[in-house]
Amino acid sequence: MKLSKLLSGLAACVLASASLAGCIIVDGDDDHVHYGSGSLTVELTIDGSRDPWQCVDYDVEDIVVSVEDEAGFVTVASTDCDALGLTIPDLPEGYYDVEVWLEEDGFQESDVIRVPSVDVLEGTDTLVEVDFPWNWIDP
Repeated sequence: MKLSKLLSGLAACVLASASLAGCIIVDGDDDHVHYGSGSLTVELTIDGSRDPWQCVDYDVEDIVVSVEDEAGFVTVASTDCDALGLTIPDLPEGYYDVEVWLEEDGFQESDVIRVPSVDVLEGTDTLVEVDFPWNWIDP
């Protein structure tokens, strides 16, 4: 058997096994240059509902949102739960990892929902929607 046939067969096996394992190759190049600033709005539902009374039903006082930029700088904002959302203005254009959780009296009362690589563009408001299922909120 020729070495070239052996190597091409081996390469085919490696590619096939990578696709079965869920391996994905992603180009690390950004698709646009980042300038200016935009805003990020997080809207949430609790157990699929936008009813502010859900905050009372689940004994939750605040929504907390943390955004981390590509350099690791973190911005944290919070608001009353019954607003069911908040906007963080004047974020430099770029990609952000967003984390959202619920609090009562300064204590975390829910699991953290993480939304990675949210793209904020200049002059736009980027919307992130999250839902807290009832079983993700501490009784």
